Amino acid sequence: MSPALASQLLSSLAAQRQGVTSLRGLARVVYTAPQEKGTSRQAIAVATPDQFRLELFSPVGMALLTACDGQVLAAYNPQENILYRGAATPVNIARFIRIPLTARDITSLLLGLPVLPARAQVRSAQTDPETGELQLTIASMQHETHTLWFNRQQLWLTRWEVRAPDGTLLAQVIFTDYRKVDGHYFPFEIVLSDAQNKQEASIHYERVELNQPLPDSLFTLGPIPGVQEVDVDASAGTPPAKRL
Repeated sequence: MSPALASQLLSSLAAQRQGVTSLRGLARVVYTAPQEKGTSRQAIAVATPDQFRLELFSPVGMALLTACDGQVLAAYNPQENILYRGAATPVNIARFIRIPLTARDITSLLLGLPVLPARAQVRSAQTDPETGELQLTIASMQHETHTLWFNRQQLWLTRWEVRAPDGTLLAQVIFTDYRKVDGHYFPFEIVLSDAQNKQEASIHYERVELNQPLPDSLFTLGPIPGVQEVDVDASAGTPPAKRL
């Protein structure tokens, strides 16, 4: 292992994490699963560490608005005339965006960053003999292995994989199509794969603004006159809102 290379790659990730703290943009999202497939356009707003707002559009207008301030998740479905509200847990989040992630995970991924364990140990830092890219491998306290690949020229993150202790692939994220936005290079295409559940979500950004001031009110939804509210924590058996 090269300690100097490991330090360089970790420093590159830290610089990107500190340099990009919010995003507002428009994206085309393609979702595939064994029994489902769909494409939608979404307006996306995120702010570190755990705030996000997703506005999903259909041909006739907004189909679903999901907002999270890090603690509370709210989802408004105009077709059902229902506002769902509950704790921002991975289970509740998955009801509306399909993949069970924490609010912090979603924010990080939409900003083009991996979700690394807070306490981990670097196992190796080397050149990948197959791709020629720089490769960093980290082991978490739960013994999961996180491997990250960076291109050699700009040290842009290109791929991140998470594997179980037995080597089984759990998840993979690919970051491509880097473009310069507001002084930062940002991946306009992010592909998330959940290997265990055979799900994949491809995010293709069409427009991006970075580090613009975003008010906290953007990530909350108050009561809407004439709209029924449903507490998702108190109605776990209620079917999730319809999604595209």
